[in-house]
Amino acid sequence: MLRNYFKIALRNLWKHKTNTFINLLGLTVAFTICLLLLLSVYFEFSFDKFHQQPEDLYRTYFKVQQPEKPILQSSMPEPMLKALKEQFPAVQYGTRYNRNGCEIVYNGKHFFNELAFGDPDFFTMFNFPLEKGNAPQALEGRNNIVLTRATANAIFGNENPIGKQLQVQSGGPWKAFIVSAVAAEIPTTSSIRFDAVVPFEHGFTYPATVGKWDATNHDIILRLKHGTDVKAFEKAVQGLINLQYKDYIGDLKRDGAVAAPNGQYMELLMQPYLNMHTDSSMRGAGETISRSYLYMLLSVAVFVMFIACINFINLSVGRSFTRTREVGLRKTLGALPFQVGLQFWGEAAIICALALLISIPVFYVVLPYYKAVFGSSLETGVLNQPVIIASIIGSFLLVTLLAGGYPALVMTRMDAVNILKGKLRLKTSGGLRNGLIIGQFAIAILLIGCTLVAWNQLNFLRARPLGYNSSQVVSIPVGQEVNGREALELLRQKLNAEPSVLSVTGLSKNMGVGIDGGSYTFSLGFDYKNRNISMEWLNVGYDFTQTMDLAMASGRDFSRNFSTDSSGIVINEQMARKMGVKDPVGEILQIEELNLPMKVIGVVKDFNFQSLHRPVEPMGLVMYKEMPINYLLVKVRPDNLPVIMGKLKTHWAQIAPRSEFRGSFLDENINRQYNREERFTQIFVYAAVVAIVLSCLGLFALAVLAIMQRTREIGIRKALGASTVSIVQLITKDFVKLIVIAMIIATPLAWYFMSIWLKDFAFSVQIQWWWLLAAGLIALAVALCTIGYQSLKAAFANPVKSLKTE
Repeated sequence: MLRNYFKIALRNLWKHKTNTFINLLGLTVAFTICLLLLLSVYFEFSFDKFHQQPEDLYRTYFKVQQPEKPILQSSMPEPMLKALKEQFPAVQYGTRYNRNGCEIVYNGKHFFNELAFGDPDFFTMFNFPLEKGNAPQALEGRNNIVLTRATANAIFGNENPIGKQLQVQSGGPWKAFIVSAVAAEIPTTSSIRFDAVVPFEHGFTYPATVGKWDATNHDIILRLKHGTDVKAFEKAVQGLINLQYKDYIGDLKRDGAVAAPNGQYMELLMQPYLNMHTDSSMRGAGETISRSYLYMLLSVAVFVMFIACINFINLSVGRSFTRTREVGLRKTLGALPFQVGLQFWGEAAIICALALLISIPVFYVVLPYYKAVFGSSLETGVLNQPVIIASIIGSFLLVTLLAGGYPALVMTRMDAVNILKGKLRLKTSGGLRNGLIIGQFAIAILLIGCTLVAWNQLNFLRARPLGYNSSQVVSIPVGQEVNGREALELLRQKLNAEPSVLSVTGLSKNMGVGIDGGSYTFSLGFDYKNRNISMEWLNVGYDFTQTMDLAMASGRDFSRNFSTDSSGIVINEQMARKMGVKDPVGEILQIEELNLPMKVIGVVKDFNFQSLHRPVEPMGLVMYKEMPINYLLVKVRPDNLPVIMGKLKTHWAQIAPRSEFRGSFLDENINRQYNREERFTQIFVYAAVVAIVLSCLGLFALAVLAIMQRTREIGIRKALGASTVSIVQLITKDFVKLIVIAMIIATPLAWYFMSIWLKDFAFSVQIQWWWLLAAGLIALAVALCTIGYQSLKAAFANPVKSLKTE
């Protein structure tokens, strides 16, 4: 019997090739997209789960009730870890963590790597297995260094690296290290990544921060004893925070900060380590991805699969009414409802199985393009994991049950007598069909509306004036080979006689995101007239304002004619407003942490030195020798830019012969910092296109079925003198009504969701009503084009042939 059902199912699928192709295409596209998106989400949420008992790992962070708003900060002071381990038995292990680029020299060969700084517990609390060496002692020695397998192979080849001496430089003087262990390769799902690890005390900022509770520059990760009540632990730690930050808490109260509901002004809280990768509210260890972004990917996957299933249900139910005589005869001849349902469900299962089988090789073909477009780190190995295979099978059975089960249920409930009398028509399931059409077009319009809003916001971010010139300025990362200040002077000398170069300067923090992807921030709070003020610091070289075309509001810029400018500061207008002084030029800022009074010599007009996600914050330009110069900025003439870039590359090879030239124009860097928004927009674009195409494929097939069932009616109307326009209106008006209802549903949803998304930006567009109206009109226009051809074809058909149709 099953063999007979299978043969009949194949014959029916082949007989109705158009419907079979539409269903197969829709489900294949849906399965492929769902595989890509769901596996991407799974991959991102699987970060750091390879550690043993990862639920006991936590990253510490401060929650500070600032007068303006509460802030979260993962950067910790140097003495914090020691105090936590000594005073709280719940702490089993703990490590400080920071990282920086480094240069390693062995036997005259130079290697550039990523260097991590940690404590002796590092390899005991984390599951980074050591292939050589012992975990507890790996970082015990002050000059020990642990290499990954790839780094050790690159440096030593077939030699045994244990005990070998290396010279390492990372933001400070060269130091000698002894290789104490070799670690296995770091899993791709690790938030912490490194090529080598050395004791934390070798960090280039360590000497200036040791023992200071008010200087923060690293993460702290703890492993608490299994079963520890985290809330109780946080409450116990509060006494330490209140003691060490008594004065700072007093300043917060003085400045008008409002206490948290628990009455605290500053807390040390625990962030689950497993949440760190998907929590973008704090900077720190590893790169993060917004959890809302991942939920958006899930939503798109569900939407696409929902639309494909709607098409399948509508077409299956619609086509089933063309097979009513077959069902009637089967029931008359004694077929049970279960047997009739099994026949129709079997046909659905065959199409779903074929679609799934086709989607897997398509997934492998599309994956490289998907990774390139959306910046995904997804690996094909994820697809081979048992939990993923089980999930795919379970999802397949669910989709098959939903998409094929309802049409089968409809057919089993048909009355055989009415079937044979030909009294059943497509309208029997019209309510559900119409609801499904409304649902799929509402999703398509929602995605189109979100696309238009995201597109306009992205264009706004790229076009908004930032307060400085970015089109003619080249940013060159200094790297580790040379000192930033020395490189700046050397480059100035080499470009001094170059007519195409207008100015050269240096900067501690890149503007935007350069090719190197590096970042550096430095903020500092201090008291000014009995008020605590926090300020971002940018360390610059001479000619910075000239290079960036910044406008001075008052005072002057740094000048080589004033030897005292090393203790001078140029502030922005936002900082001047924060100080509350009408003319801040000449004011003295007493920075206790630097043990240096700084005189305000000028005020520069506000400019967006951060991305437009954040408002312009108080900022000061300084020429402080203790702060690094990490980037060199070269302002050039707009003509012959490729020639100029070639010359810069040549000069850089002379200054840092072992370092790669990674210069880029600032306007490219600015655009690069909105890559997340660009990916967000691209996902909506692709999802909207897929949604509207799948919806219209289903609509096309439904229009064909509707026209087939009204062929005689159309013939009678034409014979009685109905016009072509009236026939087209007759066929299309019901579909147009459904799409208009979908517009009414989707428009406020698109406005609501995108209003929430735009709140992430300090500067954003206003959602225009006509954007959302355009989304509905686009869907309506595509739908009319889809059914228009079939409507015109029916309207122009010979009424004599139509009246002969049974």
